[in-house]
Amino acid sequence: MRRAQLLLVSLAHFCVDSYATMLAPVLPLVIDRLGLSLASAGILGTIVSACNLSQPLLGMWADRMRRRWLVIGGLGLAAIFTPLMGIAPSYYTLVAALTIGGFGVAAFHPQVFSLAGELSGDRRAFGIALFIFGGTLGLGVTPLWMPFYAERIGLEFLPVVTIPGLIFLFLVWRWIPLDNPHLADDAPAQQVSGLSDVAGGLAIIVAVVVLRSVTGLGFGFFLAVLSKEQGMGTAAIGIPLAVYNISGVVGALLFGYLADQVTPKPLVWGSLALSAPALYAFLHMQGPLSYVALAIGGGLLLSSNSILVALAQELAPQQSGLASSLPLGFSWGLAGLALGPIGWVADRIGIAETLSWLVLLPLVTSLVALFLPRGGGRGGSRKIEGEQQ
Repeated sequence: MRRAQLLLVSLAHFCVDSYATMLAPVLPLVIDRLGLSLASAGILGTIVSACNLSQPLLGMWADRMRRRWLVIGGLGLAAIFTPLMGIAPSYYTLVAALTIGGFGVAAFHPQVFSLAGELSGDRRAFGIALFIFGGTLGLGVTPLWMPFYAERIGLEFLPVVTIPGLIFLFLVWRWIPLDNPHLADDAPAQQVSGLSDVAGGLAIIVAVVVLRSVTGLGFGFFLAVLSKEQGMGTAAIGIPLAVYNISGVVGALLFGYLADQVTPKPLVWGSLALSAPALYAFLHMQGPLSYVALAIGGGLLLSSNSILVALAQELAPQQSGLASSLPLGFSWGLAGLALGPIGWVADRIGIAETLSWLVLLPLVTSLVALFLPRGGGRGGSRKIEGEQQ
């Protein structure tokens, strides 16, 4: 494991995912400022997530590039355009800024996940978990500082936060080996056909991630709205979302470590099944214990990220960029299409009731996870390294 370089790309991932999640913590403020319905607000989340549907195409392109320029370009687009949401004068201008920034986030991920896997050596699941730790930490910290920033400094000064992204862009360009050692010479159609032997396993992985992400994205996106509805002030509405996301950081890191030691499949379906009652309990509890239930539910629901990516890479080691994109942005993009309908339902029956039904979906997802392909553990990582050599 090349620790220093893995740390740097993990910090870049922290930066990109911070940009990717800037909207949700201040969504109630955006709704009030532009007079939006929950359905219209959900469409904003759908647009950001739908950009990730391009990740398989970007993954195929990434596998054919001699240098990983999408890491640099994606980081730049996310850093420059997403903070413009702070000065967007209208709904459609906001849509444009979020769309371009969203494509930057989508472009960044396929190549950088493949790169993180290579930098992890024979501890691929744990290395990817560390890398995801960086990104998910960004998701966890952003709900704490964004509402504070909006209240104390003002959203109109949000473009200032472009600067950290440009700094990381330079550091990655200067210190990370961006050459692609596993250049794919096949045409895109051949790259896709090369997955035919493992299409069934990849389809199950994608199905699990899509179903899990409908709950994960929907719950996280509207959690700040629920917090405001329950009477929390502007600076505090991001706290439940921060607890939820940071718990996901801890869960992903812990389960990524465990997946290198044991067969990972039971970790996936078990964590999904147990997340549902914990999140349901949070929605129907009050006081400090509700945050304990939220932390447990969020940690379990989001814990399988690195395991599912590692399984996909293990199934298709020669197309790791394309394989990584399927349980990442592509699946998240499909799940994000549900945000508009979730908001539409919430407009009619209330956000609390809608989320109470939504958190039961992981019970169904856990049943689908029973059909995941075997694999994982440190032996699976060694197998990938051997085939790539």
